[in-house]
Parts: sequence; C-alpha cells; structure tokens
Amino acid sequence: MDFKTIFSILKNRLSDGDDVPSFFRELLAMITSVSEADWGTKKDPSSRVKDDTLRSYSKRGLTKAFAKSIVYRLTPERLTSMIQKRPPALRQALAEDFQPYNDSANKDNVGKIVADLLVEIIRTAAGIVPADELIVIKQQETAVELKHKYGELLRNEAGDCCPFPGCGRALFITNGDKAIPSYEVCIIDKGKGDSITNLIALCPNCYAVYSVDTDKAKTRELNAVKKILLGHKESARLLDNLPLEKGIIAVISRIRKLDEKDLEDATLDPKEIKQKLIRSESYALYKTVNDYVSTYYVRLREIMVNLDKRGEIDYDEIQDQMKALYRRLKKTKKSREEIFNEIVEKIHRVTLQEALYCQIVVSYFIQSCEVFDAIA
Repeated sequence: MDFKTIFSILKNRLSDGDDVPSFFRELLAMITSVSEADWGTKKDPSSRVKDDTLRSYSKRGLTKAFAKSIVYRLTPERLTSMIQKRPPALRQALAEDFQPYNDSANKDNVGKIVADLLVEIIRTAAGIVPADELIVIKQQETAVELKHKYGELLRNEAGDCCPFPGCGRALFITNGDKAIPSYEVCIIDKGKGDSITNLIALCPNCYAVYSVDTDKAKTRELNAVKKILLGHKESARLLDNLPLEKGIIAVISRIRKLDEKDLEDATLDPKEIKQKLIRSESYALYKTVNDYVSTYYVRLREIMVNLDKRGEIDYDEIQDQMKALYRRLKKTKKSREEIFNEIVEKIHRVTLQEALYCQIVVSYFIQSCEVFDAIA
C-alpha cells in the first residue's frame, strides 16, 4: 500500500468533509508530534506548508525529506486511539476498506492496522527499511542478549525516559498499579562493539527506526546524548558519598512559602555574580543566577540564620558541604553549567523538592562564595 491509497481511504471515512490540506494536517497531527513548522518542506511566511504541496503529497506520496523530518517522532498509538473512538459502524466500514491489504482487519483492530501501515509507509519514504532478513534476526538476537545483560543499567542511566533527541517517551508502560518495562537496548555506532559506552536504552519506536537507519548524522547525535548521560552518571557517583545536611529541606520549605510581598523590599544587587560568571559566555546561567540572587538572597539568608539559631540546621556545615560538592566537580573540569546542574540534581535527590527551588539554593551559595571561584 502507498501513501496515496491510504490517504484516500482515510479521507473518505474520517475527514468529515474537510478539504485535502485540512485533513492532511489533521492526519499528521495524529501520527507525529512534529509540528508543521518543523516539517521538512518549504513554507510560506506563516510557517504553514503550502496547500498545493500537501495536495501533491496526497497524489504522489511523501518526499524523502518530509518523511525523514517526522520518522523519529511518530505517534501510532495516538492515531490508533483516535480511530478506535469512532462509531462502530464507521470502524467496520473502514475495516472493510483495509481487508484487501490485511484480511484480519475488523472494527476492533482497524485503528492499529491503519497506524502500523502508515508508519511503514513513512519509514519506507524516509529510506529507512529493514535490512536483509538474516541480518534483522541477528540484530534481534543481539538486542535480547544485551537487554538481559545491561538493560536495567541503561534504563536507569536514561532516567526511564527515551533519550533519543525529541522523543522523551517513558521506558515503561503502566498497567493498573504495575510498571512494565517497554524499551530496547541499541548499539549506537553499529561499526563498533557492544561495550557499555556504545549502548543506549531507547523506546521501541526509536529503536525500530534507529536499528535500521544508516544516517551517520543520527549516530553522531546519539553519541552526543550518550556522552551527556555518562557525564551525569559520573557526576552522581562522585557526589553520592558526599553528605548533605537534611535540614536543607526546611530551608526549601520556607522558600516555597515566600510570596511577592515578602520579597519586594528585600532585593539585592548581586555584583559578585559578575566575578563568577561571564555574561557573554553563559548568558542563560548568568541570567538565572543573577535573577534568583537579586530576588531571594536577602530573605534566604534570613531563613538560614534563623534556622541555624534554632538548631534546625548547621549553617556552617551546609556551607562546607556546598564547597565540597563544587570542589569535587571542579576537578573533573566540567563547565559551570554542568556543575550548577549537578549540584541542583544532588539537592533534588536528597530533598525530593522541585528543581526550581533547588536552583534558588545553589544560586544563593554562588553569591556567598561556596560555589564557583572568581574568574581570573
């Protein structure tokens, strides 16, 4: 089946009278999470693909550039769900349309059959097709073996979310009160061995595409992702044996209660930040820290001092701990952005408080000189 045929059938049954461009956009919204502004086509000034281009696709099929722009972010489960919500009589009629292509089609499974066919058409148009059958079997056997040996380690490394750029799907599915793993282990650079540094856990959708993709640019992208994951893992290992005053939870709890009225008369001009961060080199971090310090520093220092006086925290100990976290990460020659994020993550893991408030705490200790040295 080609795109022209499947589009014609779906438009006839599902379009509710919409014209070709309108239904094309509706169908793509169900099969991919890529917005129209990122489709691999020339667009008019409004970032919409020209209607004539969409009409052309409906008659001649998808171009390779278009298919490649969406192939890694397909959402067949959404299309399946949308079709299965249609009335039974419509689904039965749609199933009969697809029976010449799949004789098992019926009103209860037609949604999945349509979604699977459309995914196959898009992957083929993108030039991503299964290799020789024997190669595919060998890849599947290798994937099963690697998942058995390294699966849990790699899934934890990815934080239970598919790390492929633009994906982010959970690497598990929920069934009642159970979480069932849903991922595959993939070799990143297929020309190299299956060492742990060349393996990554992907969701089934990304794995199905990447395992047969020969695009070297995608390999470079995934290698960059793996480098980030390994860097974060190493930072977490370095910091795990460093303690953190549990009283920091009380500090964050009080930060959460501060409102605009509490903060409006307690601003600070954080001149010292300019000695720690070069605005032109890391503007996002500079802006984040500068804004948090100017807004929260005065009140946060009051909170720290008061809790210390009441014996709820040891302020000197917290200062020493923050300095130790920074020194440990600095030795690994990480960037200031990486150091900031890793200390935030350490506080988040210990306190289970939102990262937003953990960022405020780290910004405070940048201002008070425990984190980051003055730039020479």
